[in-house]
Amino acid sequence: MKPRSTEQQDNLKRLSATVIGLGRFGRFWAEMLSTRCDVVGTSRRRITDLPSQVRQVELADALKAEIVFLTVSISALPDVLHRIAPDIRPDATVIDTCSVKVFPAAEMERILPESVDIVACHPMFGPDSAGERTDRLPVITWPIRDRYGRYEAVRSLFTELNMRVEEMSPDDHDREAAFSQGVTHLVGRTLKEMELQPSPIATLGYTRLLQVMEQTCNDPLQLFQDLQQYNPYTREMRARFAGALEAARALLLDGDRKAQ
Repeated sequence: MKPRSTEQQDNLKRLSATVIGLGRFGRFWAEMLSTRCDVVGTSRRRITDLPSQVRQVELADALKAEIVFLTVSISALPDVLHRIAPDIRPDATVIDTCSVKVFPAAEMERILPESVDIVACHPMFGPDSAGERTDRLPVITWPIRDRYGRYEAVRSLFTELNMRVEEMSPDDHDREAAFSQGVTHLVGRTLKEMELQPSPIATLGYTRLLQVMEQTCNDPLQLFQDLQQYNPYTREMRARFAGALEAARALLLDGDRKAQ
């Protein structure tokens, strides 16, 4: 790969980007982007703790940007798409950041104008995990429509932001993420239901389980529900999880009977 010229780097920095949805992840994402782009954000409520380089604007002004990132919940995405579709810049590139990909990709194609480019994207990290990683932050991308040729510029932007860009189709992503991400959140929420607590005699394994619980449950409950309900492959994952739990319990039945 040839080194990027100074002119190419300047072009990347001059990209205008909007972040729609200024929740915890949206603010985190906007702050990352603001080191390379001119970034504005928009939300239905006034945000008082925006990063210093990010301005909050009304939706009409936000839709003037070349690149529009959607950092809203999976279940809220269709409503947001319907709200922006009539007024979005005709040559915009819209990029979702949902943790599932088949559903958002289909909804963006269905609702957005034909003139608008679409990129499916999933940053495989968040405000908590990003600070703990020592490697490049993984992000999945896939071009749905790219008639204006911004897809490679966006991938280059992510690389500039210390991300490791992996290209994966929405279907392949959801098949993989149902287990690599879905099972992690399922285990974390299950442990929370057990009301596990720190212990002075905790093993390293137990401490790591608590870390999984804390990290996954620090995300909104809506994310957990959306991950499980909008990924077409999580039903299979949950069935296998339940079967494996029952199989593990079965290994102890004889011992339980003897102990009674």
